[in-house]
Amino acid sequence: MNTESNPQSWAKYDNKLPNADRLGEIAKELVGVVKQFDTTRPVTACLASVLMSNASGYAEALDVTGYNYQEYRYAADHQKYPKRIIYGSENGMTLEAWEAVAGNDYVIGQFLWTGFDYLGEAAQFPSRHSTSGIIDLAGNKKPEFYFRQSLWSDKPMVFIGTTDHLTENGDADLWAHKIVDPVWNWKPGQKIIVNVFTNCEETELFLNDRSLGIKKMADFKNRTSTWEVPFEAGKLRAVARISGKDMATYELNTTDVPVGIIANSDVTHLKCNRQDLANVFVTLCDKAGNAVYTAENEITCEVTGPVRILGMEDSNPKNIEYYKDNKQHAFHGKLLIYLQSLDKPGKAEIKLSSPGLKGSILEIDVIK
Repeated sequence: MNTESNPQSWAKYDNKLPNADRLGEIAKELVGVVKQFDTTRPVTACLASVLMSNASGYAEALDVTGYNYQEYRYAADHQKYPKRIIYGSENGMTLEAWEAVAGNDYVIGQFLWTGFDYLGEAAQFPSRHSTSGIIDLAGNKKPEFYFRQSLWSDKPMVFIGTTDHLTENGDADLWAHKIVDPVWNWKPGQKIIVNVFTNCEETELFLNDRSLGIKKMADFKNRTSTWEVPFEAGKLRAVARISGKDMATYELNTTDVPVGIIANSDVTHLKCNRQDLANVFVTLCDKAGNAVYTAENEITCEVTGPVRILGMEDSNPKNIEYYKDNKQHAFHGKLLIYLQSLDKPGKAEIKLSSPGLKGSILEIDVIK
């Protein structure tokens, strides 16, 4: 019976089809070739159909066996193949998929599909890329990133995300992310669900320094502490604790309209070799200096000196504006600009502007 939720794992061994035993034979040959050149590392593969791979001898040829979206097979295969080293080689975002790892010592880990958003698998136009990553195309961490951090990191952390959806309809999709945003801008009195991700024992939530109560992580099977809060403008702050001691904090502020552009480069200089790259991170902020998550203003980038614009990445999956000119709309209040050095030394100036906003100017030295 087919019980997998992912169609790529539906394949079954069928002796009426061309002889699938060749899978095992070829796998053994390839493993042998690899070990002629590298005897230091085990050989693995990501198995789309573990059932087919077991039947053909493919899985047996491997040192470490990867299971794609087949967590329900872990227990049975561990009993049948007790010496097999098992891990999740491609997995969805559901908590259940992770608990299948965390709850079984014989499963060594999990790889999500996927770490970063990527071009391709874009669904319907005008979508231009897959949004399955926990980090977007511009390198920004999505809410799902922080949920994973709460599962995988030992360093105390806490994150706040909000939504106005009070109920969920239907089962979660295999690749579904946590649908929350780090934003505290809603209608006065509107009932908002505040979701907190943390790896600490408990969290206290404050609205404008007024406590909204303490929630213990152990009371939430989905590892997300929630409060239903009538919206009130100001500061929303979470304090995470272990054994009663404050360990991590996170806050959201109600933001005003964007008034300025903040820009920073990841480098102060480039080599004049036409290969060095600089990443310029652009954020739209309000008068208090807070990043405005909803801002989508068009940014113009003008460069002088020995650099050129390679592209302007906003990470908006539905933005089909030309990538390589000098104008792009922000998304979630941010923009990433890629600059490439040219073949002469000198001082490069990067000027960022947008109608109605205070601009920003950066300088980068291009050296020999």
